[in-house]
Amino acid sequence: MGFVSKLKSRVQLRPVRTVSADVARLRNALLSQNDLFRGMSPAEMDGIGNRLPITTASAGQLIYSPEETGEGLFLLKAGHVRIYRIAADGRKLVLTTLGPGAAFGEMSLLGQSMVGSFAEAIDDCTVCIMSRIDIEQIMLEHPAVAVRMTQLLSQRLRETEDMLERVAFQPVPVRLGRLLLSLADPEGEVAGYSHQDLADMVGTSRETVSRAIVELKTVGLVEVDRRCLRIIDAHRLEQRIGGG
Repeated sequence: MGFVSKLKSRVQLRPVRTVSADVARLRNALLSQNDLFRGMSPAEMDGIGNRLPITTASAGQLIYSPEETGEGLFLLKAGHVRIYRIAADGRKLVLTTLGPGAAFGEMSLLGQSMVGSFAEAIDDCTVCIMSRIDIEQIMLEHPAVAVRMTQLLSQRLRETEDMLERVAFQPVPVRLGRLLLSLADPEGEVAGYSHQDLADMVGTSRETVSRAIVELKTVGLVEVDRRCLRIIDAHRLEQRIGGG
């Protein structure tokens, strides 16, 4: 069961609950790091934070799934989350991967359901949960939050449109090259991703990604060991995919 199922329908905000000082600090730190609540005073942050539960998700745990009908806004304090859909042929298509400070699930707050998509913890995560009632009340009390919510939604829509355009019009080697460049650390290493993970993120099969990696290795652009993939020449890789 995902966390959304734990959000009960209600006509008023839940009563403020007493939490430990450590939990309160963690919760407020989460809120302050999110762009939605940028610039708020400590007192305002306390007022918002007291309404919201904070919880954890283990690596591989679903935060929500297509079967769930609840609605929520999730604020990610620690860890990483992937948002994905399953195609009719069973392939997984990763829409986005999010890190600390990100908000997700928010599309439902503007009338678009989360039905059809999954949110999965990639590693151990700490998450703060807001119901529709929570966020609507907060936006009424703090109009700046409503403005930032609109900006966040616009950005997420642009990112999704860009991803769909890449899947529709760019060949796999180009999509894979761009993905590797975006995932690489300053030393060029892309660690922690299996060939299946990479395939899910570019919208193709594991076998196709494996062949594309072999091609990049053959021309001396990447090297692969059991631990990670490493980009040898980022400039050449950028040139290679630039015309795709």
